[in-house]
Amino acid sequence: MDKKTILRVFGEAFLRSMVVLMAIVIICFAAFFIIKVNTDKKILAENETNMATTEYSEDELHEMLEKENANDTEGTTTEAATTEEATTEEPTTEVQKIASTDKNILILNSTSVSGLANGWMNKIKNGGCTNVAIGNYNTGSETQTKIYVSQEGMGEDLLTYFNGATIVVGSLESSSYTIKSGSLDSIDIFIVIGSNDSTVR
Repeated sequence: MDKKTILRVFGEAFLRSMVVLMAIVIICFAAFFIIKVNTDKKILAENETNMATTEYSEDELHEMLEKENANDTEGTTTEAATTEEATTEEPTTEVQKIASTDKNILILNSTSVSGLANGWMNKIKNGGCTNVAIGNYNTGSETQTKIYVSQEGMGEDLLTYFNGATIVVGSLESSSYTIKSGSLDSIDIFIVIGSNDSTVR
């Protein structure tokens, strides 16, 4: 066989194989397309069935909406009632103020300023307190005036006389002070004058 015959036979075989290959590809695409169309039709039919079964009439939808709104309102009302109850149950812890005018008061000078306790005694007596005695504080000097009271609520009205005084609920030991003048059966309020109140105003 010469070269031309070989090339012709080879060319014809190649063309036949290409035609067969193309035919296989076309058949595969056609089969895929048919399967795809059938699947889509089934899915569409299922969706339509589901939609048909889940459809509600207007009356049913209206009724469902009313129920939902009623539940929301009920929850809000309960919450508001709970909040109101919590607010009204809070105890009031306000301490009642007790006037110092009829209490036994001892004024102690913790500074080196002579006659300071006497000056403050006159000031407090002018304010309406009658049972007042004076003395010296033996435990050292204080910077800030301290008012020792026998019970809570006492001494509040005395704060206005002093410069940033503080109130302490408690008493002083007898060894920590010396009474110079005045006589008291018992002491309800101790006022320890600090250096920030070394001038009677």
